[in-house]
Amino acid sequence: MSKTKIISFKEAIEATEEKNRTLLLGNGFSIKFFSYDDLLIASGIEEGTSLRELFSILDTKDFEHVIRSLEDAALVADAYDDKDMASNFKSDANQLRKGLIHAINETHPEYNEIDDIIPSCEAFISNFKKIFTLNYDLLLYWVRLNIPQFHDGFGKGIRNNGFIGPFTKGAYCEIYNLHGGLHLFKNNLNEIEKRLASGDDLISRITETIEESRLPLYVAEGTSKKKLAKINSVPYLRHCLEELGNITGTLFIYGHSASENDKHIYKAIFESKVLQKVYFCIHRPTTNVNKIKGVLENYKSDPLANDKIKIEFIDAESVKVWDVDIANEKEEE
Repeated sequence: MSKTKIISFKEAIEATEEKNRTLLLGNGFSIKFFSYDDLLIASGIEEGTSLRELFSILDTKDFEHVIRSLEDAALVADAYDDKDMASNFKSDANQLRKGLIHAINETHPEYNEIDDIIPSCEAFISNFKKIFTLNYDLLLYWVRLNIPQFHDGFGKGIRNNGFIGPFTKGAYCEIYNLHGGLHLFKNNLNEIEKRLASGDDLISRITETIEESRLPLYVAEGTSKKKLAKINSVPYLRHCLEELGNITGTLFIYGHSASENDKHIYKAIFESKVLQKVYFCIHRPTTNVNKIKGVLENYKSDPLANDKIKIEFIDAESVKVWDVDIANEKEEE
């Protein structure tokens, strides 16, 4: 098999100077600061307990899914006059809420821990016109605070009690949270609202909201099929995925492994009839480049896919997303 060519990020940007560029971010974007597996680990829900086992049985890391299952089970137990079991289910649901609060506060960095390198990330994302993210942490939320050209679709919403919303399709939108976010919450009409706060106190405001029994909207199911089912159940998430399928020009993918559990994402990408090229950022030398290439070509060969989409690879190390030196240079200008 011939050696796969890998170019630098600068080369890719120069080659697409006149093209419409879109960015897709995976977990690798924020893995330096936040790990998605850590939420359950840091929740204090011990392995071997029935409560921890419930996550495995439901094949999810989504606290809302498990809490809702427990609350539904409590209703059933009440109906069958098993008050003790109903009480246990309610108690476990409450324990999970507290566990999620604890996990977010334990694992998520504070704004002041990354504010000195935000300028570097601003420089990175400023190369793009639209951003789609699979992350539900707050890093991109904080970065875009200083970039007014990136809107998130909440601009026509009403500010009320620390929130703005709902999201509307008619509002300006260049950022799409494909798998939700810790700052996004449903209201009683199943509409999505955004928690408002400055960078310094956003986590505490989210904590207060969870304490009030409102849980963040995020997709943490274990398989692509289950993730897609969750996405299709929420109009906002469904809209974001539909918009991914409508992107034109070139798509840059950073921080993702093209894994099977996100097949729904790549199906939307490669079924696009207007997308021309995909630039996939890959880490060397630990990643098998030809294996990733084969996975992407497999998505591309699906009967419904656009086989005219070209694929090129970028050395992820050349992207410099969170580069301290770049951040310092920008602040000195």
